[in-house]
Amino acid sequence: MTTAHDSILASVRTCLRRTADSPVPAPPPVPMLGRVDLDASAKLTQFGERLAAVGGHLHLGIEDGGLAAVQQLLARYAPRSIARSNAAAVTNLRDHASLRAQPWQPPDASREELFTADLGVTAAQWAIAETGTLVLVGDEERHRLASLLPPVHIALLPHSRILGNLGEALKTLARPLSPAVTFITGPSRTADIELQLVIGVHGPRELHVVVV
Repeated sequence: MTTAHDSILASVRTCLRRTADSPVPAPPPVPMLGRVDLDASAKLTQFGERLAAVGGHLHLGIEDGGLAAVQQLLARYAPRSIARSNAAAVTNLRDHASLRAQPWQPPDASREELFTADLGVTAAQWAIAETGTLVLVGDEERHRLASLLPPVHIALLPHSRILGNLGEALKTLARPLSPAVTFITGPSRTADIELQLVIGVHGPRELHVVVV
């Protein structure tokens, strides 16, 4: 062995009684902790309760694709610039006559432009009812930074995409996994500063989930 890296790997293989060409064993099964037998209505109720517990806000937009809820939120915040992903649900809202005049950024906006956005709108590919968590999969839409940089994040969540728990989510995510899978549980928070909980330091300080 010529490098410390190779030496370390050789030592690990010896301990595991494996060779460099040994096949990689299959990963252990994902545990299915918690209830997964809830119907869609119960999952939505549980998700809303858990989301509220972590500081998020739930809005129902099943009848109109979230149009009325997003209109109300934009009227409340009056953003000067809106970041957005290229998800179909977001594009459909942006193209609605009542929202077309809003200050939307293009989905391929630069990082500098995204830093100027007051609000970001994305889709969420999945949600976890047990923890009130959103799951955003990078392969299915861009720009992921639209959910991280603006101080207010609006996520459009399909009602049928609410799963029971983390185990179910890990089993459901397509393989191979996207290089970017983001789990969002409420607004950004940190207690790094003198152990005082602070909201919105490393991401949005407000999270609104519109169920469509």
